[in-house]
Amino acid sequence: MTISKSKTGSNSSPKQPNGGRRSFLRRAGAAMSAVLASTVAGVSKSGPDHGAGLKDEMDKLSNQIGCLEDANVIRRLHQTYESYLDKGMYEEVVNLFADEGEVVFNGGAFAGKDKGVRRLYCDHFLQGRTGRKIEPAPGFEPDPAQLQDVVEIAPDRRSASARFPYSMQVGTPIVSDSQLVQMARLQGQGIIRWWEGGVYEASYVKDGDGWKIKILEFRVTAKANYTPGRTYAAPIDVPVFSETFPENPTGPDKLLNT
Repeated sequence: MTISKSKTGSNSSPKQPNGGRRSFLRRAGAAMSAVLASTVAGVSKSGPDHGAGLKDEMDKLSNQIGCLEDANVIRRLHQTYESYLDKGMYEEVVNLFADEGEVVFNGGAFAGKDKGVRRLYCDHFLQGRTGRKIEPAPGFEPDPAQLQDVVEIAPDRRSASARFPYSMQVGTPIVSDSQLVQMARLQGQGIIRWWEGGVYEASYVKDGDGWKIKILEFRVTAKANYTPGRTYAAPIDVPVFSETFPENPTGPDKLLNT
């Protein structure tokens, strides 16, 4: 930067007040004050908006983190469900549902945690020893895309939906009054078993006790005559429910395929 300096000779006349310079300084000072006042006013106006925008961004980030945490909780909830079902802990399975819970299975809807849902697991599943987790039957392996789970949390974090693959053993008691069948039942036999694979379509709600299952639907993609250890399997045709409760003591509250 070049600084210009005024030079004063030794024979110059006595100094006189520089009115023009003082006038310029006054005008410059006034202009600077006006600019400063305008800037302060602008900051005071934009400050709250900027703060609100920052708060919105922080709230969005916090909600995203919360949704990820909720998704992990739901995955653990489903893992617990599968563990209980695999071990035949049917009462514990029921307790994972909300009071208004519902299960769709084999063409029927079982409504209410302490009614239909309990009837399905603690009566129907118990009689057939249904729910043991097994590998897909040979030749019936699912599409890899079906093996991926999906969890979606609602923006308000009060509800959610999910999709999980399943592969399990299903059973139903042989319907017969013969003495041989009755003796077999006493020994834990007398049950027709098959493999079933598909996808769980589920919805969840959050209450005071945390996340609960609201609706769980078994969407079957394949059934096969297969037991673990065999190297072959064949398709099997299993009839869906044809009667509701109480005509069928372990049947659904509503038929869906009629």
